Amino acid sequence: MYHADVSRLRGGFVGVDIFFVISGYLITSILFAEHATGTFSLVGFYERRARRILPALFVVVIACVPCAWLWLLPADRESFWRSLVAVSAFASNILFYKSTGYFEAAAEWKPLLHTWSLAVEEQYYLIFPLLLWVAWRLGRPWVVGMLVSATVASLAVAQWTSIHDPAATFYLLPSRGWELLVGALVAAYMASRGRWLGARLSIGVRQVAAMVGLLSIGYAVVAFDKKTPHAGLYALAPTLGAALIILFATAETWAGKLLGTEALVRMGLISYSAYLWHWPLFVFARHKSVPRVPSGTLMAALVGASLLMGYLSWRYIERPFRDRRKVLRRGIFTLAALGTASLLAMGVVGHLVNIKGHPGKTSVASARPTIEFLWLKTGGCMYQPGDDLPVGAKGVECWVGDKTSSRTAIMLGDSYAGAYDALWDIVGKKSDLRINSVTTNWCMPTRNEAWMGRGDDHLKQCLFDRRFFADNVSKYDVAILGGNWMAYSTSSAFDGVLDLIDFAAKRTKVVVVMAAPKQFDVSPVEAYDKSLLEKKPFDINAVSTGLDAEEARANRLLEEASKKYENVLYVDRDSLFSIEGVPSDVTRDNVPFSLEGNHISGYGSKAAAASFLESQKYKDLLTMLQSSSR
Repeated sequence: MYHADVSRLRGGFVGVDIFFVISGYLITSILFAEHATGTFSLVGFYERRARRILPALFVVVIACVPCAWLWLLPADRESFWRSLVAVSAFASNILFYKSTGYFEAAAEWKPLLHTWSLAVEEQYYLIFPLLLWVAWRLGRPWVVGMLVSATVASLAVAQWTSIHDPAATFYLLPSRGWELLVGALVAAYMASRGRWLGARLSIGVRQVAAMVGLLSIGYAVVAFDKKTPHAGLYALAPTLGAALIILFATAETWAGKLLGTEALVRMGLISYSAYLWHWPLFVFARHKSVPRVPSGTLMAALVGASLLMGYLSWRYIERPFRDRRKVLRRGIFTLAALGTASLLAMGVVGHLVNIKGHPGKTSVASARPTIEFLWLKTGGCMYQPGDDLPVGAKGVECWVGDKTSSRTAIMLGDSYAGAYDALWDIVGKKSDLRINSVTTNWCMPTRNEAWMGRGDDHLKQCLFDRRFFADNVSKYDVAILGGNWMAYSTSSAFDGVLDLIDFAAKRTKVVVVMAAPKQFDVSPVEAYDKSLLEKKPFDINAVSTGLDAEEARANRLLEEASKKYENVLYVDRDSLFSIEGVPSDVTRDNVPFSLEGNHISGYGSKAAAASFLESQKYKDLLTMLQSSSR
């Protein structure tokens, strides 16, 4: 329901945390039981994993191939082929981690994204039984010590990376392993003591403990959202909640009775297959619905379809392959080898076809201009610290416009401000203005330490940018501010933006506040490319813009705030995005100004410069500059 966007439960993503705990508990319980009876076998363990995971996975992934071939645009199709190869090696979590660049395709457009959790799980189970086997040979204290120390170490890694590298926290085993280990600790405890908690503690204590577990999970589902750091200490709520339920939700408790209802038990049986089917169904629906977003009715229907496909997969794929009488060990390992080789081969062949030219690829590439975001390494100035770009002064050294002019400006803001670099480069050359572009991802233009972004390096660079602006703005003739205003307007942080306008207005000659561009529900470029591929006229008005209501409201708030100052110029959308003075969401060549539905592209920024140079706002800017120089 969370992935279908038909639920208001913003923290539905914690389901994967609960899944990891349950998986760790169930698998470790089986291992301890086999160890106790002397029947533990590594070959037997990996055979069970193959029977459990591979048959349904292979069917779903192979079913995605013709859909990707027919419906995905070239860039999305190339991403799919890479993910197909990664799935074959249970390394898709690593691939998706490495492809989480700021302007990579959003997660909801990748059909195999959900396989990242399977990759984490299988990487864990490739290592865990071996370590457990070694610990058993050394003695019980070693088993406990290994589980506890590994859990603490992994949680520490998760908390550290949630600050410094959030994508790694989400996707990679070192920061996710502790959730599986929490389940393993519960299993180890119960194996050593028996389920004494359910036998000796009063029913009242068990009722309370089990309800605390349910409430912890419920709190995470309701209170968490995409901005919640994950999976560090915040993930303790759903994971410890799941552990409490496993320990205390006996059949006599309310929680136990609820979770033991026939409907939920049956749901549990088909949950793996339903999980495999649901995400590709949703993603392909989004691709097919471009330029609109899928309707709530359609997505709700796909939830039902996921459950139906999940049942069919469980009934006719999972159950037969788990039956050792029907499929022998040799058969399941042969299937594993052939299936893996098939996915690898399809991924490689698909990639090669894409390179040489899949039908439609060449026509799209040649029929439109290059549409990309311009940052420091691609011709713009926006600074993304990391790798060879250190935090600090290097992030404030980029200039655009007339490089020989003595009249200077400083632009502060996030990537939305950085998207205007190409515009100000053109405008600066026309107006005898040299602009120092000081922009960093998620860096709201303010003087305080408010932060709504991700990554410790980006935060440090942002604070450096803000200090640099505050310390030096009086040395410039013009201050330019830009940002994703709706991200800040609904919080107290917006007061910091208004404070910065006031601060700059009192210290420099002219302050320019740039409107945030129109926000689209889907990528206009995706819709544009789709029209080229299908050889149909492109109509930007067909692209839904429900998200823009809040951005437009935030723009109006800034426009009103700017009117309080004689030397503050608010540059509205119509002065930037128009054709011969008529507001437009496309350029003269019918190409979207927008990049992915949020930012404008480098191409759009250059086109917006032409519109701005013809506008009254540009004339107002020149008048303000001339008046201030007298």
